[in-house]
Amino acid sequence: MLEDSFQKINSVSGDGTKTFFLILSYLVLNGFKNITQNTYSLETKIGITKTLDYALKILNDKSLPITTKKFWDKVLERYIPNEDNLVDIFREAFEKIGKTGQLKIRTETGKKSSLILERGMQISRGYFSPYFMTDTNKMTVQFENPYILVSLQKITLDDGYLIRLLEPIIYEKKPLIIVSSDIDEQALSTLILNKINGILDIAYIKIPQTFLYDKTVLEDLALYTNAKLIISSRDWKSVKKSDLGQVNKILLTKTKSIFWAKSGVHDELIEKKCQDLKQQILFSDSDYENEKREDRRRNFTGANAIIEIGGVTDLETSDLRSRTEIGLVGARACLYEGVLPGGGLSFLQLTEELENWARSNLHGNSISGSKLVINSLIKPIQTLMEQQINKNTLIPQSLSKLEKIKKIQDLCSSYDIKQNKIKNIVDSGILDSFKSIRIGLQTAASLTYSILSIANIII
Repeated sequence: MLEDSFQKINSVSGDGTKTFFLILSYLVLNGFKNITQNTYSLETKIGITKTLDYALKILNDKSLPITTKKFWDKVLERYIPNEDNLVDIFREAFEKIGKTGQLKIRTETGKKSSLILERGMQISRGYFSPYFMTDTNKMTVQFENPYILVSLQKITLDDGYLIRLLEPIIYEKKPLIIVSSDIDEQALSTLILNKINGILDIAYIKIPQTFLYDKTVLEDLALYTNAKLIISSRDWKSVKKSDLGQVNKILLTKTKSIFWAKSGVHDELIEKKCQDLKQQILFSDSDYENEKREDRRRNFTGANAIIEIGGVTDLETSDLRSRTEIGLVGARACLYEGVLPGGGLSFLQLTEELENWARSNLHGNSISGSKLVINSLIKPIQTLMEQQINKNTLIPQSLSKLEKIKKIQDLCSSYDIKQNKIKNIVDSGILDSFKSIRIGLQTAASLTYSILSIANIII
């Protein structure tokens, strides 16, 4: 259970395994003591769970969003230490792709680390049927240089217009992606049979016109891929191969699709569309509509970043890639869910508020469970201090320092244990992601409950 928990925390948040272990070990060991003394009960477990839940609520409210470039730089330096070149590359990558962009890492032995950008548009609809999948293990559809058909009209077999369109594409042996508002069963079956029998690499994406926004998705995709948007039945009757758009590659999952455009093709049209959307935002008073327009504008300029990790030997590049991937998970956790003061300070600041809350909301043995949690939250900073303070003066010095540090309630301050100073969180880079703390506390609560329940039965 412990091994699985360590792997989960490291893979999801990239940090926090030591903090998790210190809190968990204190809860479990002292829980064992309560069991042997016959003071452990269901109320104790309830006290532990409720206190950890309330602690997470407070920490969530106190977490700081990353709002400046300086702050983000410090986060990158914190999670990718002693690699200034890589920090610069990651900084540039996130400036280009934004918070939601795709970022991949690969190794290139014998080269310097570098950044490659691929422009891409993403829509929140995936393949319509699993029969279109090209990789059943990853459950994805991937094509290189596919044709793109974009239609507001329902796709049907009526009068043979679809078959007439498919014939030259089958002859050319190029993939085809059809994106439309609807499709009838016969047409869908025809597409699936062509795919299954290896006649044509094809996939279908359905974007029903339930809202006006869905129509704009099709319009934007047609512009982005340089396809003619099939609007009327007349357009559908006259559709031909030259009306199809093209992209460099496409990736489809069950829930989303990403199109990577051909570089330099109709860039002026895309730029003009982005400027038009900016103007519409300026002259509109609707926050909802403006938010949608801004999403559309960003989607046109979105990108996929590939970071090539370079090095002299395979061993060097492999090690650097491993550290970078873990660091990237941690940095992204900060970006998505905010940060808290590092050095264990955020836990220490909670203790007094948790004590007051427990006295007002808990009773009986549940208070003893709450005390276990409060004492366990002090362990991370206490352990750090024990490593710095002379063992002969450990207890009195650590206790007095803890009391002084506890009084600091500035959310922008962290504790530098080595210099025994309170520092600004942005300047020092001493911080923790709220996500790593959240995952750690939730996992500690779950494991504590399981382990102590088993121990209570056995003992």
